[in-house]
Amino acid sequence: MKEENTKPKKRLLYYIVLSVCVLLLIAATVLTVYFLTTGSGQNLDLPSSGDDIGGNTGNNEGDNNENKDPDEGKEPSTPSGGEDAVRFVSPIEGASYTVEYNVIYANETLGWIYRHKAVDFNAKAGTEVKCMADGKVESISYSEETGNLVIVDHGDGLKTIYRFVEPDSTLKEGASVKKGEKLGVVAAAYGIERKDGEHLHLEVELNGDPADPTEYLGSVLEEK
Repeated sequence: MKEENTKPKKRLLYYIVLSVCVLLLIAATVLTVYFLTTGSGQNLDLPSSGDDIGGNTGNNEGDNNENKDPDEGKEPSTPSGGEDAVRFVSPIEGASYTVEYNVIYANETLGWIYRHKAVDFNAKAGTEVKCMADGKVESISYSEETGNLVIVDHGDGLKTIYRFVEPDSTLKEGASVKKGEKLGVVAAAYGIERKDGEHLHLEVELNGDPADPTEYLGSVLEEK
């Protein structure tokens, strides 16, 4: 009988000890979280919103102007007219463009409709393609699908791209070219624009973005 009476007491003692351990664990956790959240970060000396990391206050107008881009707010180089008018020539002598820049274009070959980020010159195969301005040949590539390409870098972020051409055999990548110098000739109609007939597809990029080629040719061109 005595052995049976001691079992409930031992079990009760076990639960009491377990409960005390759990309470101590919870208390320790709460205290740890409290000290971590209230004690950390108090010694950090962060700059105010008007200061920069280098220690400059940036509170006066002169400092603000020093951090600005010197070219901010300036217009890009004038592409045509005035002093730059003589810088560019038409890639196809005496030809006018037949498809405008930025129009909604229906590609009969592909059956697609998209915005035309180029100007097309209607010219017979073999017509000489001239460089629009002084520059350096960035690349020459060949594709029976998308058309052969000659890309000329003119500096200051300006590039001209001539598509559907047969590059001149003497033209080399990295070579300097002059305004009006022959790059190649218009190719026979082929690839993704073959149903449009023989033509030169001319693109212009300024700082990586498409630009209207006619803005750079000014009065040199006259739309048909």
